[in-house]
Amino acid sequence: MNRLHHLTHTLILVLIVLLPGQGFAAGFELINFKENTKLPGFILPELVGGKAVTFEPASGKPSLLMFFSVDPPFKEQRSVNLAGVMSKLNNQFRGRLHCYAIFSDDRDRSTIKKMIEDQVLTIPVLDDAKKQVYDRYGVFMMPLAILLSGDGVLQAVVPYTFNIEDILANNLKFLLGDWSKEQWKESFQPLQNVVKSKEENEYIRRVNYGRVMLSRKMHSAALREFMTANKIMPKSIEAYVGLGEAQFALDKLDSAEKSFRQALQINKDSDEALAGLGLVLYKKGAVEQAVPILESALISVAPPLEVMVVLAEFYEQNGQIDKAIRLNKLAVSRLMDQFH
Repeated sequence: MNRLHHLTHTLILVLIVLLPGQGFAAGFELINFKENTKLPGFILPELVGGKAVTFEPASGKPSLLMFFSVDPPFKEQRSVNLAGVMSKLNNQFRGRLHCYAIFSDDRDRSTIKKMIEDQVLTIPVLDDAKKQVYDRYGVFMMPLAILLSGDGVLQAVVPYTFNIEDILANNLKFLLGDWSKEQWKESFQPLQNVVKSKEENEYIRRVNYGRVMLSRKMHSAALREFMTANKIMPKSIEAYVGLGEAQFALDKLDSAEKSFRQALQINKDSDEALAGLGLVLYKKGAVEQAVPILESALISVAPPLEVMVVLAEFYEQNGQIDKAIRLNKLAVSRLMDQFH
């Protein structure tokens, strides 16, 4: 824990700092370009055939770009899912936007070619094997969607999430003039208020109390609240995640690992549970198990700062300096955001 604390504080030595703004849809930005700034164009060859494609952002039409990789395996499934979403949206808004998938990896291309053959990907796939565009834009995780307005201005940076299709479709409807600003805002509101039972309300109250206790570093008190919540609704994930976080803070690593694994039995894709389990395993010294889990947790809407710091440390120790610097920049951005 002392090493993690030390690393968090030494991040202020990174010279390039990005101050996050208010997102058009998701609240994220690229490392090298802030929201509401124009992105440069580029020329890349198509992955199949090698034909050069010129992308000019300020063409009068909105643009939707997808940066993706298929290694390690967890990226492959998310990339496949996002590819399907991109292809669907391109068909839905056919002729009204530019849509490209950018493969920023130099690994085996067989998976991508199969996606094209199976028509999972029906949009142009461009080859950025040397990560020229990836580095120029400052992409920080993959898969990732980027939305530009017709004048080439960056509108949204959206890491993969379960409802990414709705996020992208709603923003496109607004950009294309199909929706008013009021309709766009309403699309992010709950459809209805669900009446909760007495048990559900008590469960929520206990979980919220536990969160408050965690934020105040009252870890033993938080542990009691989460344990009570877990008894009320033992099949709900929030209490297990909270339990794991409190147990981790109290250095009860075996108990924390058990809690996070129980959370993942309820939802195997829970970003919070994956992050918690990865951090526990890393602290226990099970680095080979921890790193793939932490990398999976990194590709989330709001990856925890601790995940960035631990992965940056691992990459630096293993000679992957570019990755370490990129994550350090992102972590500094998150720290600066907390100060504002």
